[in-house]
Amino acid sequence: AVDHETADAVTVTIRPGRGWAGHVAGQYIRIGVDVDGVRHWRAYSLTCPAAPTADVIAITVKAIPDGVVSGHIVRALRPGTLVALDQATGDFVLPDPLPPRILFLTAGSGITPVLSIIKTVLAREPQSRFTLVYANRQINSIMFREELEDLKNLYLGRFAVMHILETEGQEIDLFTGRIDAEKMAGLFKHWIEAEGVDTAFICGPEPMMLTVAQGLRDHGLGDEQIKFELFASAPRRGTARVWPRASRRFRTSLAPCSPSPSPARSSRCGSS
Repeated sequence: AVDHETADAVTVTIRPGRGWAGHVAGQYIRIGVDVDGVRHWRAYSLTCPAAPTADVIAITVKAIPDGVVSGHIVRALRPGTLVALDQATGDFVLPDPLPPRILFLTAGSGITPVLSIIKTVLAREPQSRFTLVYANRQINSIMFREELEDLKNLYLGRFAVMHILETEGQEIDLFTGRIDAEKMAGLFKHWIEAEGVDTAFICGPEPMMLTVAQGLRDHGLGDEQIKFELFASAPRRGTARVWPRASRRFRTSLAPCSPSPSPARSSRCGSS
């Protein structure tokens, strides 16, 4: 199935071939898509929960200006299409043992690997506590808005969401505008207790990640507590087919991220 999340983003449900080995929440895959007779490989994060017995996975792709593959997937991909599929990889995953209090700071399609982690861990670990700060241009560009609201209601007291909108006013002024140093200071002063953050995960455009990382350091977090999402290439192998029926439980996403802005722990992300 190919289901629209926003005007320029779709979730694609895929049935992997028999060699699929499953994934860990927060990992990504590389897929090979044929466009005008040429196979293109791109890396995207999975947004579905990690389920070893799942027979379908899903990816959410946001069209990038002049993006050959992302534009094709959003506008032209149809159920039944055969795509090449690599095994999942990447280390943008939760450490073991699991930190009890985790802060996620994302922007745009940077939500995709984070969504997989949130859905997987909230369901499995009753002691987990997550806070998500999610930045977008406007409300209609928020990916997974309804799903995030459902998760917040399902896990009351364990999952909090703060939406930052760049171009739309909100009741709380702090939640309007870009994430900059002043906004980071305001978030920690009024909404986030730095002492209550064990680990922070960041995924978004490079300027945003630089600002967020510095804000976290200014409020006492060390580089060992900060992880960035950056995707790396992986070997090409295997095939899969776009599945004709969507499954909300196993939705996953393809989303570009940006180069690591610091020596803090990172994996690699990014495709067009």
